[in-house]
Amino acid sequence: MILNLGCGKDLKENCINVDELPFADLQYDLSKFPWPWADNSIEGIYASHVMEHIQDQEKFISECRRILRLGGFLKLKLPHSSSISSIGCIGHYRTYSYSSVNDYLSREGFYLCKKKRLDTIYQHLNWWYERTDDQKELKKWQVPIIKSMDYVLTRLANLSPKLCENLWAYWVGGFREVSWIGYKI
Repeated sequence: MILNLGCGKDLKENCINVDELPFADLQYDLSKFPWPWADNSIEGIYASHVMEHIQDQEKFISECRRILRLGGFLKLKLPHSSSISSIGCIGHYRTYSYSSVNDYLSREGFYLCKKKRLDTIYQHLNWWYERTDDQKELKKWQVPIIKSMDYVLTRLANLSPKLCENLWAYWVGGFREVSWIGYKI
């Protein structure tokens, strides 16, 4: 069983799509803990732009880890802290940097991460969203331009993400999202 938490309109096949919205497979408020799934019962979790809307993000991560089976994956997409649209969203409790999730979940002995909880297998900055016009905010003629710019800028940024965050993001402009994938250990 794979969950697509906070799915919105992004309904995934072969997943249980979970949201408060009526067209989800399961209507559920993800800020209500504990979640209705049994310990170690889930193969994987997709959570795209949902965790930042949950006030108790520590509990969100704890619930993900609780319900994931050993070796199960967690794929997060999160708003980057340099994005004006992320910072300005009244529904966001926080934003993230390139290393936020890795440092918090996977680096043993790092600040709040006393014990490694998940293993990072992938982290990536995206200049635009992974899916270019998912929110239908662009005019049709803008889509190929944004896709081309995203292709180049995302690849350049990920050559040295921390350098990019510290210099480029504030001189050239921000990034829209951080992608992170890990698995339960």
